[in-house]
Amino acid sequence: MIRYAIRVLAGVLLCTALTGLPLALQSEAAPKRKPEIHTDLSVLPERVKDMRDRILNAARSGDITALHPVVEMNELKPTISFGGDIDPIAYWKKTSGDGQGRSIMAIMIEILEMPFARTDAGTSNEIYVWPYLAVLPPDKLTPAQQVDLYRLMTASDAKTMRDFGSYIHYRLGLGPDGTWHFFVAGD
Repeated sequence: MIRYAIRVLAGVLLCTALTGLPLALQSEAAPKRKPEIHTDLSVLPERVKDMRDRILNAARSGDITALHPVVEMNELKPTISFGGDIDPIAYWKKTSGDGQGRSIMAIMIEILEMPFARTDAGTSNEIYVWPYLAVLPPDKLTPAQQVDLYRLMTASDAKTMRDFGSYIHYRLGLGPDGTWHFFVAGD
């Protein structure tokens, strides 16, 4: 029961982080725009492309500390946990399967190489989200989208996510100005 409550709270916090509005105000403040799904990186604003490339290059280095300068490019650190302000590098080392952060870097690479979604286009809440699967209902994925999902997780984990009712694996968000807003999992 406690774990379920934590997941619900994590979903509320993510929803607030993605839109900048409290959950209760989202439906009243603006009509929900359908997210745009893209495979073509050329549609990304230059600053978004640049930040994506910086994250990918640092992750491909195999050295988690290579992400430190990228994290520090933001005025505020990206959200990496729903547990508050913590050091991203230390957190990623601690939560990685290998203790060095390499499994986390592999996840970053995998999701940043997938199609992305542009949400709330043209509004102050506009954000680019990888993978695009994070903005789709997991029980409504097409067969091809399900294959993309299985690139990120086991069939058992995908079933757990469908049963939960929303995407709870890692996702990464960049603002149109290239600001790295989040890299979180809804655990």
